[in-house]
Amino acid sequence: MLSLPGDIGPKILVLSAGDVSGSCRTLARIVSQALAGAGADVTHISLTDYPMPLLPSDGNGEDMHDNAKKIARHLAMHDGVLMISGEVNASLPAAVKNMIDWVSFVPGEPWHGPSVVLATVTGKTGGQMTVGDHLRTVLEAAGVCDIPGTFVFRSAELEAAGEGEGALSIRIRAVTDMLMRTLPRHLPV
Repeated sequence: MLSLPGDIGPKILVLSAGDVSGSCRTLARIVSQALAGAGADVTHISLTDYPMPLLPSDGNGEDMHDNAKKIARHLAMHDGVLMISGEVNASLPAAVKNMIDWVSFVPGEPWHGPSVVLATVTGKTGGQMTVGDHLRTVLEAAGVCDIPGTFVFRSAELEAAGEGEGALSIRIRAVTDMLMRTLPRHLPV
């Protein structure tokens, strides 16, 4: 990204869509700090702060849920998104899928705008890419046009590492670099 003196970097939303107290929260904190250090304007939100009822199977809620609208507004205000998701039975948690579905029904195609980088966190040693592949498939169906990368993190390495050492540090740097290359969608204020 071209930057001039005094420019603010891209507006990045870190959406922690996994466990609030464990590894997803740790990853969100580490990446948010790295992005802020690189000059990004970072907003971190957690899915647990935006609870939504289960979307009816016909996809038609009586009213658009307010928290889906709030997340859609966050998406509209940011150039890029880091979506951090946990893993349940080699797939994404039901709450994550439910949020994606609710937001996809907000008018204006909210998922269509920002670039979305995926980070999955799992406690298992095998099949980690399955979660990222499934998340990518669901987001593309919801309207995300630009998913430049998927990164896999293990809970144990996040719990054991300092502020990102070794292989973890390389992936944190790759996530940060990918998000910093996000092109601004908005004129500076």
